Amino acid sequence: MRSVLQLAIAGALLAATSVPALAAPSALIKCDGHGRRQTPGEQVGRGILILGTLGLFGSAERDQPSARLKGDEAIAACTEALSDSRTTGNPVRRAEVLLMRAGRQFEMGRFEDAISDARAARSAELTPLVRAHFDRNIAPATVMLEAFARASQDRQAEAEQLAFQAANARPWGSFLLEEALRIMQLTPLVTPDERALLDRLWKLMPSARVATHHEGAGDWKAAETSLTQLAAMLSKPGVVILARTAAVQALAGNTEGAKATLARTAQDLDELAAQAQSMTADKAQTARGQIASADELVLLAKAQMALNSGDVEGAKGFVAGRPRWLAPAVIAAPIIANVQAKGGAGAAPGVDPAKMLADAAKVRRDSATGKGVHSLVTVMLPRWEDPDVTQDLAKAMLPDSKVMQPKPVRDGAATAITTVRSLALDTASEALLVASARAAAARGKDRFAVILQFSLPSVAREGLASRLGIIEFVTPGDALFAGQENRAFKVADIEAALGERYRVPEPAKR
Repeated sequence: MRSVLQLAIAGALLAATSVPALAAPSALIKCDGHGRRQTPGEQVGRGILILGTLGLFGSAERDQPSARLKGDEAIAACTEALSDSRTTGNPVRRAEVLLMRAGRQFEMGRFEDAISDARAARSAELTPLVRAHFDRNIAPATVMLEAFARASQDRQAEAEQLAFQAANARPWGSFLLEEALRIMQLTPLVTPDERALLDRLWKLMPSARVATHHEGAGDWKAAETSLTQLAAMLSKPGVVILARTAAVQALAGNTEGAKATLARTAQDLDELAAQAQSMTADKAQTARGQIASADELVLLAKAQMALNSGDVEGAKGFVAGRPRWLAPAVIAAPIIANVQAKGGAGAAPGVDPAKMLADAAKVRRDSATGKGVHSLVTVMLPRWEDPDVTQDLAKAMLPDSKVMQPKPVRDGAATAITTVRSLALDTASEALLVASARAAAARGKDRFAVILQFSLPSVAREGLASRLGIIEFVTPGDALFAGQENRAFKVADIEAALGERYRVPEPAKR
């Protein structure tokens, strides 16, 4: 999946009865590394849902993620596990096993078999209360797996429709949203569905990711808008972001804006080069890489600016002498193509913009459908998360709690909230939004804008998880808010969508 997903995979060890050290793992463990679902009882009340009706069938067994098998052995183990009393008596556990078998079929390139298992998992017979929670984790995971399978079959329209459906199951989360956009980015056209998800991501988790979609579609004005707004919300934008912004501004025809950005970039590059002299070897190497990347983007920006002013020979000089470019192809290719179109055969000889774009498209496709993503899908997609987690998070947001409390950052220009516990990634995103909304409301503010959201990922029984989540936001009256008002969330909208789920339950009446 994404580069952050390449981190070491560590399974969370959940409380369960120990088994003899020499006991061979069961088929259930060999299938997905986990034993039975611990469901201590059923409480149905306001915001409480502990699903004891799923049952504690079968023996307890220590979780062993390292015991998962792969390939046909895994498929056989999952098939055998479907006869285990821990799955026959628990439809949620059975659905997880089917989802894992679907993932292993996907790994083997058996896409129709993967889709069949994903749909079987999704069609589990559940009570309405259980179904409502199931439809927020396991169900969208099965839809997203089906989307990846369709993308792997080059059935892009179906893949995008399924990805959009999966992302909408958790509209306030970031993980399924970003995975959907990875699939949609396989084609340069930005569809209405893709644009809707980009707008959502831009408000939830601002980054250069949104600009890359607009760049791929050649929408330079939209890319410029997002990059300049991103730079405004960063304490100190990196030299690569600034240089990229200048190149996009030039492509958008904003030559004066590009000049101003290049002047700022040049100063920051000089400072970074000077600082690199006293850095450690590793940090100096990182700095040199940033400088090299920014320098390429600066040359490209200058080339396009020269074309904008009618200086074709000057533009040719800026792109001459490089047999290849490391700058993003979505920026480098169109600028070089523009120079070649006006400068003739002698402009940037040996560089084929069409090939640059084709190579970049292949890399994107491999990142979404190649063997690497196949093995990650099986453990990264959401699994069941205990329903009472959100009530625990609600308690952490209370004013008398010692965690998830708002703190000033950036010399008081913004506010930050942190959560340090293992949570499904989309749950962490939702919880941080709710906590921000409530902190804003406590100050008498009706809106807030997110300027940073970050998660440190790991893998747990729930799938891809956050073990550290950070959000930074601004409210009306903060210095940064004026430039971010068009990205603001209304407190009332967050509470209407998520408030009841993240609410401390009232004490039971006696």
